[in-house]
Order: sequence, then C-alpha cells, then structure tokens
Amino acid sequence: MAAADLAIRTFMNRRDEINRSLAAKRIYVPAFVKAGLIAADIHERFDRHSIAASAKKFAVQAAPASAVIEVEPPVPPLAEMTLARALDRVHPPSGSGPQPAVVGQLKSSVTAPAVDCSLISTSRRCTAGDALVVAELFATGAASVMENDQAAGLRLGFEAHVLYAHQSERQSPELRYNMGEHGPLWARTLLLCSQVCERHDLRDLALDLASWMGGVVNSLGPFALVDTETRSLMRTCLTWHVELLNKSGDTEAATNAARALQGIEGID
Repeated sequence: MAAADLAIRTFMNRRDEINRSLAAKRIYVPAFVKAGLIAADIHERFDRHSIAASAKKFAVQAAPASAVIEVEPPVPPLAEMTLARALDRVHPPSGSGPQPAVVGQLKSSVTAPAVDCSLISTSRRCTAGDALVVAELFATGAASVMENDQAAGLRLGFEAHVLYAHQSERQSPELRYNMGEHGPLWARTLLLCSQVCERHDLRDLALDLASWMGGVVNSLGPFALVDTETRSLMRTCLTWHVELLNKSGDTEAATNAARALQGIEGID
C-alpha cells in the first residue's frame, strides 16, 4: 500500500512532466489511475475512509484521460492480512518457532505505520546484512501457524520468499555459499505456500511458487548426497511439483520434474 501512496504523491508532485505531452499522458496517467484505485481499495478495507475517498477521487478525475483500467483483486486469503497482524498471530509452543519476545522485537523493526510511505517493498524491511536472519524468522513463523491460520502463514511465507529471492538476485555471498543452511527452509516455505494457494484455487500463483521451489531444490542437489533430511525434503518438493504440473496440463514440465525426482530416488 505504501508503494501506491508514494506513487500518487510522486505523480502529483511531477504532474507538469506528466501533462507535458499526449505521449507522456499515455504512459503515466494509466499508472497514476491504477495507483489511486489500489490505494483506495486498501485504505477502505482498513477503515481509513477519508484517505480512500481522496485516492479514489484522484483516480476518477484522471480516468477520462486514460483507457479503462482494471486492477487485480488481492489474493483472497491476504486481503486483510498485514505483516503486523500475521506476526501477532505467531504464538508457537516452545521450540517450534520464533519465541514471543523475538517476535515482538521483530515486529517493531520490520513494520511501520501504514500511511508514512516508508516501507514500499519487503526488501526495505531490513538491511541486506540482516535479510537472511529476518527471512528465517518469517519462514519459521509461517511454518508454525500455516496449519491453523493460513492467511497469516501465507503472509509470513511470502515475506520470507521475497527476502530470500532478493538476496539471491543480489548474489549474496551468505546465501550463495551457505545454501545448505538457508535453502531447505526457503524450499519448505515455498512448498507450504504453493499447497495453500492450490487449495484456494489460486493455480497460477501455486505454479509460480512451485517453479521457484524447483529452482531452490535444484541448487540443493550437492547437499542431497550427504544429508538424508535434505533428500527427503527435495523428494517431497519435487513430488508436489510433478503433481501440480500434471494438474495444470503441462506434461512436458511434469516429465522433467519427474526425472529430477527419479534422480533423487536413485541416491538412496
């Protein structure tokens, strides 16, 4: 939501550039309208009615200068599940996830007031140096609540995935050279999230998460030779990927995943 609010402010501050030519309007006005509609929807769902009304007014006023804009609805389980709310629901018994004191400290450091526009992406919730530690806390929190609170589990799982993916994109040495430590938790988180999305009829999202999972599992191959727990996790992940790909009708990709699964089976 902060990203949409910041987009509105930026467009308003630079409206002379947006309106300088018809070509510029064609590029920027649709994005402005979409940001306004997204901000209005989210603020309304969280009872910030006056802010929602202002955002919608901006979007409606700009809409005549743009083609019809469609905004994708939020993922149903996550429509009203913020990270702060998800962290409030992590109350695991001793030993099964982040402890309450840790969760409380984490919440204060990775969340911010919804209207201050300071956190426009998950990667800004912490420093790059702390990203994998925070990702691990999110991931273990997701696992601890996923069975009984899928909305909170998904939110935490998605936040963990984004942090892991961002560190992978940056080719973080910690992730690159310690994949055996971080990879299994990342893969397990993607597996859980993909399965929940499939149960909620979110097939495209389930497939996307499973694709990421397949990539992580592939990078765990060398560790499977010496670690039985890693082999077991890889087997579980690949079995799910094959099942999901077959359900979606992508037989070629399912066959490739099945070959990878056979390779893991051959190690035992």
